[in-house]
Amino acid sequence: MLSELMSQKEWFGDILGKVLFNREFSESQKAGIWPNEFTLHRSPDRAFLVLCYIWGPYLSDTAHDHGSWGIIGSFMKPIGERKYMRLDDGKKEGYAELKEVSSTVLQPGEITSVLPLNKGIHRMENRSDDVAITINVYGRSMRRGYIQFFYPENRAVTRVYPPKSLREALAIRAAGALSASWSEDLLKQVLSSELTDPIRKEGEYSLARLKSSL
Repeated sequence: MLSELMSQKEWFGDILGKVLFNREFSESQKAGIWPNEFTLHRSPDRAFLVLCYIWGPYLSDTAHDHGSWGIIGSFMKPIGERKYMRLDDGKKEGYAELKEVSSTVLQPGEITSVLPLNKGIHRMENRSDDVAITINVYGRSMRRGYIQFFYPENRAVTRVYPPKSLREALAIRAAGALSASWSEDLLKQVLSSELTDPIRKEGEYSLARLKSSL
């Protein structure tokens, strides 16, 4: 079905028109992790959503995982993909060891797929000097609130959040890293408040880090 959708180009003009001229459509776009992301459709039962990514010349993302299954199609211009296998057990905070297992280029009309969590680590990249477009379909998320960015050359991994949650996470990390006289009280106050599970984990990790440094 995605291949059939991408074989037609006329409908995409309506999307671009909404982005440029429809204020209601623009305001309905939730700020996500990726600045080049546009939401095209959400199923009423939230079983899946359809996104579009517009890639500037030579733009690439960071190696990352997914909270759900996904199908990704090259809509305009070739798009590169690198897939990775995670070799470590994920138990060490901030550490990840990856092995690149494939590097391919999707031609317009071709698709690739990802699986949730460690089975879906990949990186997409526009290898041309022109704009590229992908159409992405994702299922219901198994893990909400964040994805993980991987840095294979440094054997590192970090949680990445949407803008609002990111500000909270960064403030919590800063409190844990400063080791000031007020840091422990502030982090305990944070943990006593209502938090999403990912942000609570940030608080627990930062508090444990602070105590280990004292």
